[in-house]
Amino acid sequence: MMDGRKWILVLTMSLAGCQTTGSKNEVPMSSEFDPSVPESMETVAVPEYTAEPWLELVKKYLGDDGKVDYQAWKDSAGDMAALDQQVNLLARVSPLSHPGQFEGPAAIRSYWINTYNTLVLQAVLEYWPLDSVRDVKISFTSKLVPGKGFFYDRKVVVGGRESNLYDLEKEVLKSQKDPRLHFALNCASSSCPVLRPWEWTDEQLNQAAREFVNKPSNVKVSDESVYLSRIFKWYRKDFPDDTYAYLQQFAETDLRKQLQTAIDAAFPTRYFDYDWDVNDTSTSAQAQDDHGG
Repeated sequence: MMDGRKWILVLTMSLAGCQTTGSKNEVPMSSEFDPSVPESMETVAVPEYTAEPWLELVKKYLGDDGKVDYQAWKDSAGDMAALDQQVNLLARVSPLSHPGQFEGPAAIRSYWINTYNTLVLQAVLEYWPLDSVRDVKISFTSKLVPGKGFFYDRKVVVGGRESNLYDLEKEVLKSQKDPRLHFALNCASSSCPVLRPWEWTDEQLNQAAREFVNKPSNVKVSDESVYLSRIFKWYRKDFPDDTYAYLQQFAETDLRKQLQTAIDAAFPTRYFDYDWDVNDTSTSAQAQDDHGG
């Protein structure tokens, strides 16, 4: 999700050449666990994975509108430490490094969604205060390519492997092969799907899909066109060829009928601009003030 997340690698490669085209940072999530973890890490007892601390933290700082109170979280030394502890757990344990801890595809899917969302949120807090994830500058090229610093230059560790948010998201989507993950992965921006403190069961994924699809700023039929979130453009290959029909299964009655009209009349697809403002509660409060709310 970059304007777009998906083209960030292409621009980066053209600007930085071999500096960013190497494959050493990409995490092949379908491969076997790399045993070359530092000895100090291997000699410590492996902790049991749980998402509970993360879910409780999100519940504490998530507003009814799906925005996050980053400032309050940042001000709590205890909750910042709890988040760091969760991130350290993710660095040690994954379905690839310790498959015995994960019973079935649902548990694995839950891990990857919550892990990506955890690491995104931790990155926002690391650079807080932050207006947009596109503002993080780490390398020279990240000063030229908005978002490269946050998604590509900043390193994360998952299950003993070093990666970055761009590669992690790409491999999670590739391994899961479920378009509904696009309604669950949160990039800490206003146009992203909202953050949820969920285990991500099938029903929760369907609920997230319904909420996203029925929001007019994501899917709207107007002026003999279908206007969609840019997620459907950047990740077109992840969705069925007949996108309108796919959306119908999550659409409420009126929208479903409008999409059928769009199918019958072959309405063209247009895309909304993407709002990269960080999904912070102060942003939504300011928007209400600006509109007299």
